[in-house]
Amino acid sequence: MKKKNSLFCAVTFFILFASQLVFAQEKTASMLYDEGLEFQNQENWYQASQLYMEALQKNPVYGDVWFHLAQCSYQLGEYDLVLEQLAQAELYSKDDSSINNLKGMTYIALGNFSDARLIFEGIIKSRPNDIDARFGLAELDLFDGKITGAEKQYTEALKRSAENRKALLSLALVSAQLGKTENAKRYIGQALTYYSDQAEVHYISAIINSMLGDIKGAEMACRVAVEVDGNYDKAYELLTKVRYAQGDFEEVISICDFRIGRERNSLNSWYLKGAAQLAKGQDLEAIETWTQGLSIQPEDEVMRAALELAVKDSIALEDSRREQWATYHIEKAHEYRRRYDSTGTTYEYQRALKIQPGNEEARMAFADMLELNGLHELYLDQLLFVNQIKSEEENPSLERTQMNDKIEAFEDLLQDSLAKKWKVQPFYLDKTRWNLGLFYLPSSVNSYHAQNNRIAAEFASDIFGGIASTAVQTIPYEVKSFGSAYQKARTEKMDYFVLLSVDEGSRDITLTYTMYSGRTGTKLLENSLYATGNDRYASVFRRFRTDILDRLTVRGKIIDRKGKTLLLDIGKSENLVNGSVFDIVRKNSIQTAASGMGVVYNSDDILGTVTVTTVGEEVSEGLLEYKGFYDRINTNDEVVLISMPKPEEEAAGGTVVPVADNAPNADANGQALNKKSLTAQDIGVRRAPSFVEIIRSIY
Repeated sequence: MKKKNSLFCAVTFFILFASQLVFAQEKTASMLYDEGLEFQNQENWYQASQLYMEALQKNPVYGDVWFHLAQCSYQLGEYDLVLEQLAQAELYSKDDSSINNLKGMTYIALGNFSDARLIFEGIIKSRPNDIDARFGLAELDLFDGKITGAEKQYTEALKRSAENRKALLSLALVSAQLGKTENAKRYIGQALTYYSDQAEVHYISAIINSMLGDIKGAEMACRVAVEVDGNYDKAYELLTKVRYAQGDFEEVISICDFRIGRERNSLNSWYLKGAAQLAKGQDLEAIETWTQGLSIQPEDEVMRAALELAVKDSIALEDSRREQWATYHIEKAHEYRRRYDSTGTTYEYQRALKIQPGNEEARMAFADMLELNGLHELYLDQLLFVNQIKSEEENPSLERTQMNDKIEAFEDLLQDSLAKKWKVQPFYLDKTRWNLGLFYLPSSVNSYHAQNNRIAAEFASDIFGGIASTAVQTIPYEVKSFGSAYQKARTEKMDYFVLLSVDEGSRDITLTYTMYSGRTGTKLLENSLYATGNDRYASVFRRFRTDILDRLTVRGKIIDRKGKTLLLDIGKSENLVNGSVFDIVRKNSIQTAASGMGVVYNSDDILGTVTVTTVGEEVSEGLLEYKGFYDRINTNDEVVLISMPKPEEEAAGGTVVPVADNAPNADANGQALNKKSLTAQDIGVRRAPSFVEIIRSIY
């Protein structure tokens, strides 16, 4: 009995001791806060947030925890949540400038610049030495394009805190952007002296070296960064880009595989691996890599553009994978249709058909849009194409009969078309009017996507094709300077050439381009197009195409005549309307203007005018009026648009939606005839270069 009592007492004592031990080990809110700070200092925002939230469960009125939780939410991009958490922090920490500074930075992230400026200016007024408020004002200047203003604010911050890490790194980046090489080297040198044990400082050093053209120095700084912190993924990413620029594609693939092994959703690794494989001539492997990357993030538009450009040249038309790639655009077309955006719908169906010409769903949906626009001949062409490519097994007798009946009905309907009347085969008409060079300089090492300038030029060239015979022949080339671009344009007798570049951030894109005369090299146009949100890549390039076409003169040729009635190789598919008036110019006598848009020709080469009386889809009839006494007009003489009547919809104050969005749209003087409608997403204002994202990420 004594033994049983002793055993019972021992067990009871052990249970009580264990429960007290557990209670003693239970973490307090303060302990959880301290642990959270450690993870936050390591930039492990998720783990820090979790610990802060656990601390708040134990002590909901812990003001410092609310503030640091808001800091983590800011780094994770949860800006609405930041404002809620800061509101809680303010309840327990009155008149804390740190809270107001973070609130101001959050307003910047949300695009509320006016309120952000009020906050920062208010802090500076009461606390002139508050360097965080100066950082905020500097970022506002950067977003306004005032880089020298930002430089001044960072300099003022550094005066008040000579070893401030963010001030040194930001000044180094701004100086490099402004071309102040010695200043950039001095500031980054100071930062490395004070903070050589921090991976981020070596990473920023690598960025600055690459901005200054020191690729070897950038490589060394990246390698030091990953030695300091083997988990610093940004440095691995930049090292991959640097090695790509150095041509070591094997190491690029190796590093990408390493990053993918640690984080499968590392999209930039999938992209860079594919780019390296393509550079090695492994087109099929690159396509497979990009396909895997897009299965993780279908909205990476640059990766998709690179994939589709590679598919065009490397994958057989019969390959079953083309249907998968085309389906993405078909689904996008459905989204545009639900938003009643016919331009976007047409664009997406055209992209699908470029990838898989035999896709019946895309082909028939595209055909229906042609019919809706009154382009019955082009609609019939689509029906004939679908009927031709479908085998009897794919096309049961009932469906074939229905298709044949529809084709027969449209053939009967079109018996009286201009093409039939003049016995012309529109499909074989050469409607190339303009030769345009799309030139690009090598992309920066720091580009969000490697080789983004090359992809931009090739993609821009690809989207100039459309529903009619392509009027603009575009050729993309890499060049080293304006001089080499001009020489290429002159040698190949290009009418115009464009130098373009892309500045890409994680959530936006800016396409900057300058258009020149291929004959004289004169600068004609300079513009920047900005887009953000989903579909930004396609949006900005569609707008670029519109900008160029709005400046190209509508031209054509005489392909036949009967007395004073002329047949022109231009029609409704190029937005021509009855009543349009053209100059008739002797063959090979038209030149681009020397110092502006539009075309020029000698008055002696003007043979007459023609006024369009009947518009067909691909050809039109017009009534000739001679210039002078003699009839000197022959087939293949050219016609240049000099006036076009306003459509009834435009005269009534409505919106004009052209039938085709890929046709030249200017008169002889280069003046746009009507502005093509754009979606709200197409409209944007450039806010800041992508290097601002780097500055904003400095912690």
